[in-house]
Amino acid sequence: MVETRYVEIPSPVGPLDLTRPHFVGICGAGMSALALLLADRGAQVSGSDVKTGEAAAGLETAGCRVRTGHDAANIAGASVVVWSSVIDAANPEIVAARAAGVPVAHRSHVLAQLVAGAERSVVVSGTHGKSTATMMLAAAVGHLSPSWAAGAAPVAGVNGHAGSGLLIAEGDESDRSVALYRPEVAVVLNADDDHPETFAGTADVVGTLTDFALGARTLVASADDAGAREVTGRVRGHGGGTRVVTFGESAEADVQLLSAVPTAVGGSAVTVLDPRGVQVSWTVRVPGRAAVVASLAAYAAGRVLGEAPQVLAAGLSGFAGVRRRMQLLGAVEGVRVVDSFAHHPAAITADIAAARELTGAGGRVLVAFEPCGSTRVRVLGARMGAALAGADEVVLLPVRDAVPTEAGAVNGQGIEHAAVAAGVGFHAADGLVQAADTLGALARPGDVVVTMGVGEVAGLGAMFLEPSARPLTAV
Repeated sequence: MVETRYVEIPSPVGPLDLTRPHFVGICGAGMSALALLLADRGAQVSGSDVKTGEAAAGLETAGCRVRTGHDAANIAGASVVVWSSVIDAANPEIVAARAAGVPVAHRSHVLAQLVAGAERSVVVSGTHGKSTATMMLAAAVGHLSPSWAAGAAPVAGVNGHAGSGLLIAEGDESDRSVALYRPEVAVVLNADDDHPETFAGTADVVGTLTDFALGARTLVASADDAGAREVTGRVRGHGGGTRVVTFGESAEADVQLLSAVPTAVGGSAVTVLDPRGVQVSWTVRVPGRAAVVASLAAYAAGRVLGEAPQVLAAGLSGFAGVRRRMQLLGAVEGVRVVDSFAHHPAAITADIAAARELTGAGGRVLVAFEPCGSTRVRVLGARMGAALAGADEVVLLPVRDAVPTEAGAVNGQGIEHAAVAAGVGFHAADGLVQAADTLGALARPGDVVVTMGVGEVAGLGAMFLEPSARPLTAV
């Protein structure tokens, strides 16, 4: 999850009437997932957003009514008005709902109710990799026709769907709301220093994820990540009834990674030792170690649900990946273009390493990075720059603020200084057109171009692949 505003999320008040929900900011990743799931269940879903476009088209295809812009009239007939942590309390639709006595609920209240009402449930948490692991698990147990709600959609699908009584959901930690969920299975991929607008450091993140894990019957956690191990230790030391199952390369892991060999087409051949002592193999079709780890988490959670090893392996092998998570967009003149959602130093490092697996002989990794959130950049900027130095050339776009920050906006100077000090080739760009032109001048056959970040940079790959589609630069 990207930078959000710090908010105090009120406790849920009674069961919500989800027959006619209205989502304020419906095109957001977490909001659209819930809207799609509820629409699949037969709810009359409406919503509004400042920017609509492709996301709105998908929602409308699913039967949701989407309005551009926020207006008090949009909530007419709503049984509940749903907001997320990026929505200001002064939003006219929130104000109108409160004045009219229409229940107002945070996004997490809706998901918590869905989790509580599901026959079986898995919630995937962690500071990186949640969307990929969530959708991998949904694919691994696809034979069960699960319901799901994730922060990103699979390459050929949607991020929210209503199926059977098994619900697989992504739990967002950025605003601490993950602690509201009480699933059958809680997955903790990692716990890192992230979301400085909300947390005081890694220990604070660990505390929130521990609260979440203690609410589950079973915790599935990484045996390799230091933060996840701390969560596991606290859960075991609590003396409650939460069972713990671990995954990872560690010899102590219940699902132990034996090998992950990069494949020629971009991905990995994975072999694990199952808790029952048998070796199980599958193919991950997304490059990089992070995708391998996500598949381990999905397999471990699937085994906790009681599914057979070979069935899970087949489902994982058929999974094509998630949009904007090291997604191969195409190639031009021998240059591959990959789109990455990475915005935290750890994720940046991981995705640059993954891109190395795709380079040809003598090929380089070129990264165009758009930082998001002045608070995040102020605290983590130097680490971002050091992580970007894993590339050969970096094109830095201006800092994008998803929400206003009390301390004011910052530029990318801290990122630049750290990257340059580490010896990477550095180039500043004032926007997508200049970034595409710079990448075009730098790239050569065998290189991999990575468009990285959470904002407008998502459209940069298409501009690089189709130069004729770029807007004309003003003279």
